[in-house]
Amino acid sequence: MSSKSRKKSAASPILDQIMHGGSSVSFNLIALDASLGEGVRMFKTRSLNQVILFKYPNFDDSSAADAFSGEDTEGDRPIETGIYVPYHAEEPEVGGYAVYLRSKNYGDLLKDHFGIDLTKPDPYTAEDLRVLKLIDGIPSLDAFLLKTCFETEKLSVDPRYWAISDGEDVQLRRLIAQRIEPIVRKAITAGQAAGNPGIERFLAAIWNADLPEARLFVSAFGIEQSEAEQVFGAWKGITFYEFQLRRIAASSRAILGWLKSNECLPVDIRANKHLETQLLMYTEKMGKSIEGVMVDIKGILSDYDNCFRTFMDGKPEPFRNFLRSVRKKYWLMGYCISSLGSVNHIFDRYMRNLPTKKLYFEPMYAMLKQFDVALDRRRERTTSF
Repeated sequence: MSSKSRKKSAASPILDQIMHGGSSVSFNLIALDASLGEGVRMFKTRSLNQVILFKYPNFDDSSAADAFSGEDTEGDRPIETGIYVPYHAEEPEVGGYAVYLRSKNYGDLLKDHFGIDLTKPDPYTAEDLRVLKLIDGIPSLDAFLLKTCFETEKLSVDPRYWAISDGEDVQLRRLIAQRIEPIVRKAITAGQAAGNPGIERFLAAIWNADLPEARLFVSAFGIEQSEAEQVFGAWKGITFYEFQLRRIAASSRAILGWLKSNECLPVDIRANKHLETQLLMYTEKMGKSIEGVMVDIKGILSDYDNCFRTFMDGKPEPFRNFLRSVRKKYWLMGYCISSLGSVNHIFDRYMRNLPTKKLYFEPMYAMLKQFDVALDRRRERTTSF
């Protein structure tokens, strides 16, 4: 990285998050563009393939609490999507500007920067807008979630866009099906013979909400049939994040332990004695932020497990309520897992090639600033970097 790039990156933790926050929060289309030919790129509009898509949280003070009460509403999407357009695609770290999909001037910016006119969309433009809307409809940019969403919408995309192997995809689908199957089977076989020939179609409806069985299933829980796809998508999403947590939980707890130990004190803390109190307060704040995320995760998964057990014991009401608010939980879970994953990614990057987990003061402070961005629940819409 050039000195200019290092300077810009150091000055903008948000840009650093976009560039290096991990695959859950950032989708670098530029990195793939050169290897893909015309006709297989994600967007028809050529310039849209020279960007980095990113997610950022926009929770209000009550979002976490609301996830555990009340039914879903159309506006329950507290994670938004941005398009980072670098000044120079070959060196995106130097800086650029951002277009936010839910900003008031979104249409004007699309027209100015990409030549897309929302008022007069041609077939190519309409398809690009459909793709952007689809991406904005999920809480993170994990390859598995993107891939399944595109398949649900019957949008064909070159498999090189998905950083996931066929083996991983099959394994995740199997794990999700195993978690969800008992509930589907219990719901359908209640009072009937276990060999009900319709069972397999109900299980298939988990992955294809167009099947009439999907609508019948959600209707049995008092949910509108038109919401079957969103309910199944959110239910699968929570289950996916549950498995993602298994991958990052141990390292997240280790980082939290590190922040609470003397190991986190910079090597040159004595030379920066006048800033020690400020650093310790910042370190404590980040530790509490990580703990807050873990509390939210525990709350969602405890609710899921309790509803699962009571349903299997013949008491459907708690699980019915769970499904009615499943999208709120899905979006909160998406933030939680993405933020922890990003913190892990940042920590690993700073500790790479170090014989001990000891940083100097400046890198330590820079890392904490990046933790802060990754864990922030309401980030400002920075338009230029």
